[in-house]
Amino acid sequence: MNFQVRQIQSHGDLRDFIRLPWKIYSDIPQWVPPLLSSEEKALSPKSGAFFQNGEAALFLVYKGKTPVGRISAHVNHQYERFRNQDTGFFGFFECIEDVDAAKALIAAAERWLRDRGKKRMLGPMSFGLYDISGILVDGFNDPPVIMTAYSPPYYRKLVEESGLAKASDWYAFLVHRNVVVPPSLYRIRDRLVRQQKIEFETLDMKQLDRAVELIGQIFADAWMENWEHVPFTDAELDHLLKELKPVVVPELTYLAFHNGRCIGFSLNIKDANPALQKANGRLFPVGLVKMIREMSKITRLRTIAMGVIKEYRHRGIDLVFYLNTIERGRELGFLDSECSLIVESNEPMIRALEDLDAQRYKTFRFYEKTIDQNSEPVKNETKCSDGQ
Repeated sequence: MNFQVRQIQSHGDLRDFIRLPWKIYSDIPQWVPPLLSSEEKALSPKSGAFFQNGEAALFLVYKGKTPVGRISAHVNHQYERFRNQDTGFFGFFECIEDVDAAKALIAAAERWLRDRGKKRMLGPMSFGLYDISGILVDGFNDPPVIMTAYSPPYYRKLVEESGLAKASDWYAFLVHRNVVVPPSLYRIRDRLVRQQKIEFETLDMKQLDRAVELIGQIFADAWMENWEHVPFTDAELDHLLKELKPVVVPELTYLAFHNGRCIGFSLNIKDANPALQKANGRLFPVGLVKMIREMSKITRLRTIAMGVIKEYRHRGIDLVFYLNTIERGRELGFLDSECSLIVESNEPMIRALEDLDAQRYKTFRFYEKTIDQNSEPVKNETKCSDGQ
């Protein structure tokens, strides 16, 4: 099959890029459509937080005149400061079930990164590791929770037959409503708090800026050993704050202090995806009303991030966070909690969740590829300027 890849240039191209998932997921009930306005803002160099510290190109692949797949290629300067200069990224990958179409997209991203001196391609990251990223390779029956990916089962075949190999797996754990926490764990929690003289505060929304600053500092420190982690930029942290503010649960977001120093945090948000699904990409004229109505029915949480600074690890602080969330969450009417995403190498956190009888029910995979330094332009690829 003859496919043509084009780098988008116009606003109309961008609209086609953003709307393409509706074609891919039209018969998949688990899919949650993103808000069109949010996608356009994030993908525009004029408004997207990523573009303050990165550059990107967006590509569509066409079958005739119809777009049937998309991909981004991007360079993250924040990553280059903390990791290396050799890695570039792909993201926003969506494609029909056709290996040739996928190969054309991935080849276009690879060539764009090669032209910028990159030797390794990693992804999908859209645009960063903590955005909606990765390819779902296990757990297709359950809908995604807020800010996590959903992929058709055939995506794994598309990327692997396009020459990409596994780089890392990240897991989602579900603490189900039927889980019975042994009373002994609560006694251990109470003893840990008492003996170590650690104080736990819930989030005060009136001091949200202070809390975000503390969380950002701990996140930068506590996660540096995690696979491919880089700290948020100020712009990314500000963007994240705006995204999370409507869904954060202050009563279940904890800051831990020792001798007045903030040493850890646990951030819990409502799984707003059932409400977002009702909007079908648009807030107006009726999407917002549907979302508000659905939000009142939400009974699932997502523990989206947790961190403890290095010198306070292995003291059971993560266990305190988990137990507090379960105990207080049930009092507030939240029945289930997803803890995600957790990198496969984070054995202490995985063991802590397994001790709580949490179910590992989804796996998200990131892929990598050594960039061919001698690849030639594809004959039917439209060559465009780098600008969008």
